[in-house]
This record gives sequence, C-alpha cells and structure tokens, in this order.
Amino acid sequence: MSIELKSANSVKIGKKFSKKRNNNSYSIDEVSKLLFINKNYLLAIEKGDYSIFPSESFAKAYFKKYQNFLNISYDFPGVYDLKVEKKHKKISTEIIFKNNFNLNNSIIILSAFLIFLFGLAIYYFFVKLPIYNDLIIEVNETDVENIALEVSTTIKTDKELSLSDEIFINNSLILEFTGDCWMELYKNGEIIEAQLFRNENVYERIIEIPFKIIVGNADFVKGSYNGNDIDFKTDANRLTRVNTVIFSND
Repeated sequence: MSIELKSANSVKIGKKFSKKRNNNSYSIDEVSKLLFINKNYLLAIEKGDYSIFPSESFAKAYFKKYQNFLNISYDFPGVYDLKVEKKHKKISTEIIFKNNFNLNNSIIILSAFLIFLFGLAIYYFFVKLPIYNDLIIEVNETDVENIALEVSTTIKTDKELSLSDEIFINNSLILEFTGDCWMELYKNGEIIEAQLFRNENVYERIIEIPFKIIVGNADFVKGSYNGNDIDFKTDANRLTRVNTVIFSND
C-alpha cells in the first residue's frame, strides 16, 4: 500500500491550479500536449496528491513548469518535509550490467610485457650478440614502430576488445533526448543529478556502477553505458512512462 503524499495545503493549492486552467479554457489534455507532461501528473498536482511522482525533485519540476504555464505563483506544498520514503508501485525494472573488463589490470599486464621485451632486448644486444659476432642483423625502423604500435594498442580480452576502444567506453554513460524529459541520477543512494532536458540535449558522464537512473518520459530518451544500449521504453510505466534503471555489480 502506497503512502499518500497529500495535505490540506496541497489540496488547496491544487484547486487553484484547476480553477486557473478552467478560467483559461484549457482542458487537461491540451495542457498535457503543450507542456509535454503526462496528464496523470497534472491531475495529481490539481488534486494535491503527489504519491504518483517517483521523487520530490520530479514533483517540484513539474509543479514549477505547470504554474509558469498558468502564470500563477505558489510555494510547493510541504508534503515531503517529513522525508517519508514513498512506497509507490514498482514501475521499474533492474538492468544489470557487469563490467567484464578491468582496465587497471590490463595496463599492469601491458607494462610488464613491455618491460620484459626491453629486458630481452638488453640481454640480446649486450650478452647474446657478442657471442655471435659474425652475425649481422638489420632492423627496419618501420617494423619496430609497427610492432610497438601493435603491442601498445591490442589487449586480448574475452571479447577481443582493443585497449583504445575500452578506454573510450569504460564507465561512460551517454543519454540523448528527443523531447522534454526529467532525469535523475543516483549514486550510493544520493542524488547527483536532477534536471529537465530538452530536445537534442545530450548528457555524458563517467560513472562507476552501482548507480540508478530515473527518467520521466522513457519515450524521449535513449542511451548507452559502456557501449551497451539502455532500454528505457520496454518496462516503462504504461500511463506515466516513468522508468527506473538500476546498474549493479550483482
């Protein structure tokens, strides 16, 4: 059973929103299309019940956007002041991404290999070569550069990934937005990003798992983490289109 995030003050303010909308001759569907906000959120604001919102910052963002549209000004009702954990219906799915590549270990292996090659070269030229003083070896400078380049750029992993590719995508989160969409990013239970993105906005961040993303409209965002596509749409709530994606080591 969900906790009702509602107060006498929130209901009073909600009625003022509803009255102002009706005075301006707007239907709830018209406002929803104009603001790109699901009508269930707008109705929740007008009823003064914020239980439907996935977080306080979500609720505040849509409250502010709606009141700016109606050209009214009210303080956001303090329904979250007691910091009650909202037990709303679970409308999300967990997507687990495992980081199968340890860059630090690979660099250590590469460094050890290069040191081994360097030691082998010293042994050959200063110990082995004098024994065979009648042997003349011509080393092509281009061949040496090619060998060094090949050694420095290729590390075999389970998926035969190149080092340069893995460095580029390691812990990289990329989100691309095609319309208005609220996004929240959580790390260790703390919110580290919360804002409304517009069409053609791109958000990039280097972040290690575990972390969690909440999006307000799954239809207007696509993204990837470490080169893996993130599916925001499939398990989004059918009515609100909100979705939560959790990245975990488990």
